[in-house]
Amino acid sequence: MLTTLAYLLAPERLGTVVLYRLNEDFAEAWSQLPRFRDNYTSRPIRPAYAGLATALSAVTNQPIVIMPDIDTMPDDDRALPTVLATTKPIAPRLLTRAVRSWEQLIHGGTDANTLSPLLAQSEMDKPKLGSFIRHAASGRPRAPQWFYRVAAWNFAAALAREPLHLPAGTTDAGRRLEWLMDTRGSLLAWDHVLKGKTERPARIGYAMHKLDFRVITLPGEPRIGIHVLPTFSRMATHWAGTRTAFVERGKNNTVLRLPVGHRRVGEGWEPYARNFAAQVVAACNLEAIKLGTNEALAEVKESSVRALVPGPTDHPLGKGTGTRFNLYLANHVKEVAAKLKVEQVVYERTDVEVVRYTKGPVAREDLDHALSGTGRDQVRVLALYDDEYTRERMITALTPYLEEPEQTEEWGDNRDHRLTERLCVQLRRLPALTSSAPPDWNRELSFLAPLSSTMLTGVWVETIWNPKKRTPRRGQPDVYDPKQDLRRHFHRRGAVSQFIAQRPRPKPPKLEDENGLSQDSALNADLQAMVGDLDAELQVGEEVKKPKGKRPRLDYPAINGLRDLMFRLGAVDGRLAEGVTLDRPTILVGLHLRQQRVSAKFGSADKTQMVEVLTALHTDPDPSKPWRLEMYSRRDHAWLPLPLGEAAFGSGPIGVDQHARHKEGAALVREHIKAALRILPGQSPLVIFVDTEACRTIWPGLQHAQLGEGTLPSEGLDDNDRSVAVVSINTSYGEVPTPVDRADARGRRDPARPQAPDAWLHERTSSTGVSSWYFAQKSRSYDGFGQTAVNGSTYTRFTIPEDLKETLLRKDWHSFTATQITVPQPGAHRPKDLAALAAALCHQSLAWDARTRHPVPLHVAGAVDRNHPEYRGSSFEAETDEPGEDAS
Repeated sequence: MLTTLAYLLAPERLGTVVLYRLNEDFAEAWSQLPRFRDNYTSRPIRPAYAGLATALSAVTNQPIVIMPDIDTMPDDDRALPTVLATTKPIAPRLLTRAVRSWEQLIHGGTDANTLSPLLAQSEMDKPKLGSFIRHAASGRPRAPQWFYRVAAWNFAAALAREPLHLPAGTTDAGRRLEWLMDTRGSLLAWDHVLKGKTERPARIGYAMHKLDFRVITLPGEPRIGIHVLPTFSRMATHWAGTRTAFVERGKNNTVLRLPVGHRRVGEGWEPYARNFAAQVVAACNLEAIKLGTNEALAEVKESSVRALVPGPTDHPLGKGTGTRFNLYLANHVKEVAAKLKVEQVVYERTDVEVVRYTKGPVAREDLDHALSGTGRDQVRVLALYDDEYTRERMITALTPYLEEPEQTEEWGDNRDHRLTERLCVQLRRLPALTSSAPPDWNRELSFLAPLSSTMLTGVWVETIWNPKKRTPRRGQPDVYDPKQDLRRHFHRRGAVSQFIAQRPRPKPPKLEDENGLSQDSALNADLQAMVGDLDAELQVGEEVKKPKGKRPRLDYPAINGLRDLMFRLGAVDGRLAEGVTLDRPTILVGLHLRQQRVSAKFGSADKTQMVEVLTALHTDPDPSKPWRLEMYSRRDHAWLPLPLGEAAFGSGPIGVDQHARHKEGAALVREHIKAALRILPGQSPLVIFVDTEACRTIWPGLQHAQLGEGTLPSEGLDDNDRSVAVVSINTSYGEVPTPVDRADARGRRDPARPQAPDAWLHERTSSTGVSSWYFAQKSRSYDGFGQTAVNGSTYTRFTIPEDLKETLLRKDWHSFTATQITVPQPGAHRPKDLAALAAALCHQSLAWDARTRHPVPLHVAGAVDRNHPEYRGSSFEAETDEPGEDAS
C-alpha cells in the first residue's frame, strides 16, 4: 500500500466562504478600464482581476480572489458575472476606499469611480463552501473556479493551528515548526529559517519550509481532495530578478505575499509592489509597505521582508524537503485534521509487477535487428569533434559494437568505418565547433548533404557550452552556444543529432588516491555506515546484496549520448518487446501537445502557437519482426520514420498558428490530430497515450468531470470496428498525489524512514467503481547516487548531526514521484491491462537505464519537441518578419 500527501474531505467539512456577488454591470464597467502601466518602464497591460485582488489583500491582510462565477476556465473573464471571495468580511468603507483608489491609479490619476459604487451594491453572503459542489454523487464533482482557492485556504488555516513536530533522538527532542499563513493560502515556517554557506565562492544563503495546497479531484471520486505540496523555499539576499516577496506585518498571523517588479532609479534599479498595492495601502492610511534595500533583504532572519530566489540558480542550500519530512508531515496532517474527518488517499498494490529488460545499450548482436526498423539498409554515425580527447571518448563508446576492438587503432578521419553490417561511423574534425562567435555554418557543414543523401545519418557533436557556467563576467561577451543553430542546419539536411560536452583529459591517478579514499568518498562511506542497518531491511525472500567490488570508471555521458542518438535514428531495442505483453500487432501512439509563445518581443508576447507532435510505435508479437518508430509530418501529411519525421519537424517552425487550447483553436487541433491518426495504416488496434494536463481542455472526455463521456482523441477512428483505446497519463506535480511511504513494507527498523516505491503497479477504485492506477518511483539520484537517499530519508533538514550539517544542507533532497494512469476508453482491452502496458512502457526506457515519467511513444514525442531549435524560445520567422518593429 502506498500512502500519499493527498486527503479527501466530505463537502460538509470544507468550511464557509465570504462572498461578494458582482453582477454584469460590474463586468461591463471592468471591460471599460484602460490599459495601464504600474511603472513608467513597463508596457501597458489590460487590468486583470488578480491585480485588484492583490491590492485588496495588501489592505486587508487576508486572502482574496476575484473570479468569474463559472465552473469552467473562462476565455474572457470580462463578460461574466463575478464574485469576490475571501475569508472574513471587509469593512464597507475600507473596501470602497481601496477599490476607488486602485481604479484612480489605473486611470492615471482621474477619479472615474465606476467600480466601487457597484461593489458597494453587491450582496455579501457567508454560505457553506460545500453547497457549491454539483454532481458529486456521480463521481464527477464540479464547482466554480474560485471554490478551489477558498477550499485550500480553509484547509491551510485548520492545519496552521498546530505545530509540526520533527523528532530527533528522544521523543521530545527535535524541532516544532510553527506556521504562518500567507495571503495566497500557503503556510510558512517563518520563524524557522535555515542558514547555509559556501567557501568558494564565499556565499551565505537562507531557506524556510513552505506548504502549498492544491484542491484536486480524483477519477470517479465524489469527494474533493486536498494535495499538500511541501517545498524548501530558498530566500534571495538581493532584489535583482526577484518576482515574489513576503511581508510580515504582525497582523492576524498572516503574511502578505506580493508580486514584485523592478523600475529604474538613476543608475540602478529598485523593487516595487506590483498592481499599485503600496499606493492603495497608503491611500487607505494604513501601515506603509516598504520592500527595503538589498542590505535589509540580506538579513533574512531579522527582516520582516523576504523574497524568493528567482527560479533555478546556484545557492548555498539545496532544494527539497526530503522523504522523511514528507512522512512526518503526512502523519501530522492526519492527526491535526482528524476533526475534519479527512481520509488519506492510498493506493493498493495490484498483482502486476513491472520488470525492466532494457538495461544498458543495445548489444552488438541485436543492433542490426533494431536498426532494421528504420527502413534503411545502412545507417551512419557522423562524429564531429575538435578536441582529441573527445575523439577518444567517442571511439571508446563505439568500441562495444566492434567485433575486434583493436580495429579502432587504424581509424582515420573523413571516411566510413564499419561497425556492423548496417552501422558505420565516420569521424571528422571541425574546429568551428569550439568557436567563440557564430561561424558560417553553411560553409562549415557543406560536406554533410552528400553524406545524408547516401545513407541515414545521425550526427554526434562535440560542444563546449556548459549551461551551469553560462553567465559571463561583467564586461565579457556571452558565450556562444551553437546547439540551436546546429540543430536547425542538421534538420534541414535530413539528419538528427546529439551532443557530447567537452571535458578535460583526466590526470593520471596518484598513488595515494589508488590506495585510499578521497575526503568526499570517506564522507559517503561514513554516511553509508550510519544507515547500513536500515538499508539491510529485507522483504521476505529477498537476498542479501553482496558488497560491490571496484568497477572501472565508465564515461556515462558518452555512453548515454550515443544511446540517445541510436533511439533518435529509430533503433528500437528488441528487449522492449520482452517487457510488453501484446498478443497481436498494435500501434501505440504518443500524443504530445504544448502551447508556446511565438516571441517575447513587444507586442508579440501574448501570441502563441500549439506544438503538436505525434509518434507511433508499430509493435508485433513476432520476434523476427522489428518494432518501428514513426512520426507524423504535418508538412508532408504522412507518417515518416522517426529520424525523417524529426528532421521535417525541426526544419520548420515549432508550432501551428491559430491552434490553441480553447474554442476555435481547440477545434482546429482536434481536426489536425484526427486527420493524422486516420491515415495510420491497416486495421491494427490503436492505443493512444495522451498527456492529461496538456490535452484535457481540447478533449473534455479526459477531464474527471466528464471522464469517458466527452470528446476524446479516438473520435472518428473506430470505423470498420477498429479497436481504439485512449490512455490518459498525468504527471502533474500539483495534481498527482505525492507518494510518501510503502506502508506495508516488512522488516522496518526505523518507522520514521519511508520505504521507497517498488516496481509494482498500484490501484485505487472509487466508491462509484472507477479505477485509476498509480506508478510511483524514486529518482535515479535518490536511488543511491550522491547519497541523496541517505540525506532525505534518514534526517530532516533540522535534525542533521552537526558534523554533517554543512555538507548535507547544500545537497538537493529528492522526494518520490508518480504517474497517474486512467483509461477513459478501453477499446477491446481490459482497463487494467492498458494500465499495465503504460507502466511497462514507462519502465523500459530506450535511452537510459532509469524509468521515464511517460510511456515510450509519449516520451519520444516529448523528446522530439525538446530537440527543436525553437524549443521554449522565439520563432525564427517571428523574429524576422518585421525588422522595423519597435522593440522597446
